[in-house]
Parts: sequence; structure tokens; C-alpha cells
Amino acid sequence: MELEHGCRSEYGPLELRIQITSSSNGFMVFVEDSRLHHLIVLEEHVQSELEAAQRLAVRKADEYLAGRNEAAGFEADWRCS
Repeated sequence: MELEHGCRSEYGPLELRIQITSSSNGFMVFVEDSRLHHLIVLEEHVQSELEAAQRLAVRKADEYLAGRNEAAGFEADWRCS
């Protein structure tokens, strides 16, 4: 699949986003919590394939939720464009 913009997924109370960057195989991974004043709780640049960036976003979201003593392990249904 050729991405123009990136991918997004709801993940329990969080939203996961992946944006493409200008570098080859580069992505910005975001984990957002809409319950907070500052939505972005993680922003990380990764050099990887899309599937690896998606797995990273899920892992970071699970770590964030575990740190808040909240349930984790949701299903990520990615929408990409």
C-alpha cells in the first residue's frame, strides 16, 4: 500500500496516529489521550516499515495505559490513506 497521509486507529480511550515523514521508511508515531488537556502523550520518530510502526504505537499505548493502571490490550483497527 502506498500511503499519502498516514494511519489512524481508536484504541480503547486512546487514539493512535502514524504520519509519514519525508525520509524513506520514516514515520511519526503518536499516542493521544483525549481525556487530557495536552492530547499527545507520546510522539516518536521511527525508521521502520508501516507494520512495525503500528506495532510500536500499540505497544506504547499499552505501556501508557498500564502506567495509569487502566486496561490495555485493545484491538487496533487501522484506517490508512
